[in-house]
Amino acid sequence: MCTYNGARYLDDQLASLAAQTRAPDELIICDDCSTDETVSHLKRFADEAPFPVRVQVNETTLGSTRNFAQAIEQCHGDLIALCDQDDIWNPEKLALTEQKFIENPKTSLVFTDADLVDENAQSLNYTLWESLRFDENLQKQIKGPGAFELLNFRTLVTGATMMFRAKFKELVLPIPETIPLIHDGWIALLISLTGTLDIIDRPQMKYRQHSKQQLGVPQKGQLPPPSGLVIDAQRRYDYKSEIQKLEAVYERFEQTSPRYPVMAGANLDKRLHHLKHRVQISNQGLARIPGALDELLSGRYHQYSSGFKSFVKDLVRS
Repeated sequence: MCTYNGARYLDDQLASLAAQTRAPDELIICDDCSTDETVSHLKRFADEAPFPVRVQVNETTLGSTRNFAQAIEQCHGDLIALCDQDDIWNPEKLALTEQKFIENPKTSLVFTDADLVDENAQSLNYTLWESLRFDENLQKQIKGPGAFELLNFRTLVTGATMMFRAKFKELVLPIPETIPLIHDGWIALLISLTGTLDIIDRPQMKYRQHSKQQLGVPQKGQLPPPSGLVIDAQRRYDYKSEIQKLEAVYERFEQTSPRYPVMAGANLDKRLHHLKHRVQISNQGLARIPGALDELLSGRYHQYSSGFKSFVKDLVRS
């Protein structure tokens, strides 16, 4: 759990952790130099909690990504669940999520849906997955070999709903801060390349939406843009951040091989080559046609982009 100036909502979340039907074996809390009453709330809870609680107050502000990374590093259990400071967990959240790992030893990461609530914990009458348009077809895809393809373009795994096996700590840490993904997107993307994802298709927490949270979710029915695709004021597509993301993923698996073998068919090197080639094509003016045709006839547009649609975009893009 990571905290920062969260005293207003913190007690609700801590109470929901204490009320879990399957209590956590430990709770690691890293506070990022809060200036409100957060730390005093945490220390009081640590004294009264029915399970071990460790509270660490950072000497300097790290930001959410590095703070979550250090909290993950300090965990000792076989399964790691991430926790935000302002939500409310259902009593069976930990138990039901843990059961998924027990039922299938090959399961590497599990995440759940969540009920969206306002700052007063009143229902907004739709769920996190409804907001993200994470429908039944996508739910089937993310449980199979297509998980990486989906997560490479859509941020669907919210950290507060996630649990993953601790054996992946070496793979996911450290978490890079120069790519268009925060900690939860990075963890899910990497694990999808070497492990199996599963879901619980009903809400297991109240995901609070308020003005001071770092990240919210889209309103119902507003599909988020593909992650990493930046469009500037001139409507030109900039693939720099997308290439940075894939390069970071590729480098991490190179560093950790063979402990974490990449799933067959991922072809990270070919995917990177294709993306870089598309950048070159877009910068070649009328001379782009041969290069675009080569990518089309090779099948790479269909394998790593949106097929003929992407081919046409590269031909007409200015």
